[in-house]
Amino acid sequence: MPDWVRGIPQEVTDDWVARNGNRLSADFVIAGAHKDLGGDGIPDSAWTKAKITEWLKEQGVHVGGGFKTKMTLLDMVEGVLNPAPVAETAVEEAPVEEPAEVIETETIGDDE
Repeated sequence: MPDWVRGIPQEVTDDWVARNGNRLSADFVIAGAHKDLGGDGIPDSAWTKAKITEWLKEQGVHVGGGFKTKMTLLDMVEGVLNPAPVAETAVEEAPVEEPAEVIETETIGDDE
C-alpha cells in the first residue's frame, strides 16, 4: 500500500480498489469509484448521487434544482422503471331522453 497523507488525494486503479478497498477504514473516501450491485446498469444504493442524477437525465427525467437525498433520487428511478398506471377517466354520457309518447285524445264537448 502506498503512504497516505491525510487530506491529500491518492490516485489508484480500479483494480487496486477491488483488491484492497475492503481493508480501508471508514476514514477513507473512494471518490470516482462506481459500483453497480446488480450489474444491470440500473441505479442502486451503491451508486453515487451524481451517477444516479446522470442516469435520470439520460432517461429524460427533469431532476430539478435544490438538494435531493440519495433516497429521493432512487425513488425517482423507481418511478422511471415502474411508472404509475394512468387512471382512465370514464366519460359519462348524458342520458338520452326518449321523446314523450303522443296520445291522441278526443275532446268531448257540447254540441249546441
